[in-house]
Amino acid sequence: MAEPRWGLLPAQALALLQRREWDNRRRLKARLTGELPFPAKIPLRPPKGSAALGELAHFNAFVQAWRDFALPHAVCWGKTTYRHLGNQPVPTHLVAQDPAMLARLLGPAAEQALQGWQQRISRCLSVAWLQDATLQRSMFALLVSQLEELERLSDNDLELLLALLPQLRPGMGGGAYLRALPLVQVDTKFVEQHQRLIELMLDVLQQGAISDAGGLLSWLNCQANPRGWLWVRPLCESSRAALGGLPLLQLSTDTLLTTALPAGRILVVENVQSGLGLPALDDCIAVFGGGKNLSWLQAEWLQSKQVAYWGDIDSEGLTMLADARTKLPNIEPLLMDQQTLLQHQARMVPEPASVVAEPAALTATEAQLFRDLRAGRFGLARLEQERLAPDWVCAVLEEWTTPAPARPTPVP
Repeated sequence: MAEPRWGLLPAQALALLQRREWDNRRRLKARLTGELPFPAKIPLRPPKGSAALGELAHFNAFVQAWRDFALPHAVCWGKTTYRHLGNQPVPTHLVAQDPAMLARLLGPAAEQALQGWQQRISRCLSVAWLQDATLQRSMFALLVSQLEELERLSDNDLELLLALLPQLRPGMGGGAYLRALPLVQVDTKFVEQHQRLIELMLDVLQQGAISDAGGLLSWLNCQANPRGWLWVRPLCESSRAALGGLPLLQLSTDTLLTTALPAGRILVVENVQSGLGLPALDDCIAVFGGGKNLSWLQAEWLQSKQVAYWGDIDSEGLTMLADARTKLPNIEPLLMDQQTLLQHQARMVPEPASVVAEPAALTATEAQLFRDLRAGRFGLARLEQERLAPDWVCAVLEEWTTPAPARPTPVP
């Protein structure tokens, strides 16, 4: 027999309170800041009309369970007149009047969490440099919004945070990296690990100056850490000599955007292993291992180079080729054609997660190959670049680096 849809028992009401008022962090934070005022109420759904008489055992259990409830002052009661039962006291709501009562209703874990939040927020608001009432209100609201970050801080980390904030001044980075900040008794790894929380708290202290500057790094005048590292490998003696004799190095995306590589040809290769396996090529440097990181192809210095791209033959590889072409329209695809695929068809594998939308920057031939792969024309849908025969790869690359024969000069 189905349970009645009225009369929530304590376990049911507490579970609902947990979901609605505690697990819903946005709502909980609104309660803690006063944006959504207490009390928090859970209707207990007392029966109406003849429902109580029809389920008398459940009605009695419902009323008795709330009479026996461990926190009786959290239960609101009313009186309802029922036919054949007369005027009966019934529980109407479970009520949490404030955060402490909410946590107490939900048990030791909630009480411990609330106590931890209160202690950490109180410690932050107690520092000498945060005694302005307006700043305290703003900082309190900010800290409540960052409860999860506060929970992750150890006690020592919290003290480091409070020692750090008054040291930070506009422009103090002097154009260096964040790790080079001249701090006292605070390590810069801590700053890097907790950069977002530091930025938010400092923005409150500086009354929006960090946001106005475009973020913490700009306000401090610090450089962003190099990002998007790519492997760079000279494939001829002249380019290797121009790179100081280094056979292999890594450069960041930002460096490649602004620094021309000393070769007339640039070969872009999707993954590391294929880049390491490249043969010697005249006047050529390979850049590889960036995967989808193709933003550096917008570099102006590439406009004067002969640039080629080699990736997997699958929907994702062709999508990356299209992305490369949007950034560098004259880029030339290598080893990504149907002839190469058919030559190595037996080595194809499934594509784990194919791209559905056809990229706009493919040529008609490339777009047809994309559609054929998606339609399963070749059985499987992926030919990884590592599976190509070295002799095939070398032949195609040699053809790419061989200058086209000069056309004869017409005889007048």
